[in-house]
Amino acid sequence: LQSKFRRHCVGVCVRSIMYNLTENYMSNVDEVMSLVKKHEDKFRVRDGGQSFRTDYGDARLKQIHQDFMPEELREAIFRTIPIKWTDRLNYCINKYEAGDYIPRHKDSNGGYWMFKLVFLSSDKPHFKYWDEQDNAHMVQEKPGAMFNMRLGTPHAVTEISKDENPKYSLCIMQGIDENVRKVA
Repeated sequence: LQSKFRRHCVGVCVRSIMYNLTENYMSNVDEVMSLVKKHEDKFRVRDGGQSFRTDYGDARLKQIHQDFMPEELREAIFRTIPIKWTDRLNYCINKYEAGDYIPRHKDSNGGYWMFKLVFLSSDKPHFKYWDEQDNAHMVQEKPGAMFNMRLGTPHAVTEISKDENPKYSLCIMQGIDENVRKVA
């Protein structure tokens, strides 16, 4: 998987990364997963129902949002990832069990946000994205690897099958205003 770069000028020129994969981004995945398992009771179905409606269709997943994350889990997450704190940082841990999925969608069409997805566990690849030519790609989900993409990149999580273990991932959304806030 190669990085794709484009330059945009809005007042000042900034480099925008469309997508790239970085292996070993998080080096303490075992510690984080141990704490995730310890705090399984904190996962909630997103939006409170069996599934939730998006502009792109129904979706199913569970998550621990940053506002409800135990401090020991938060500390473990940020112990080894090379991220700089900003006032625009948002994060959560997603859990996908049998039958869970997210249809093809775009999280934002804004030009000043970056989406980082750190794979914590997965039996087989489920994260799919579409490039600028609308070609679909499955990402090899190695624990600790980070997929970095612009929020406007179309992506999906394919349905988890009954014979698979739950899939866990850490989602980090961050501003990319290079004059004020630095991207990790």
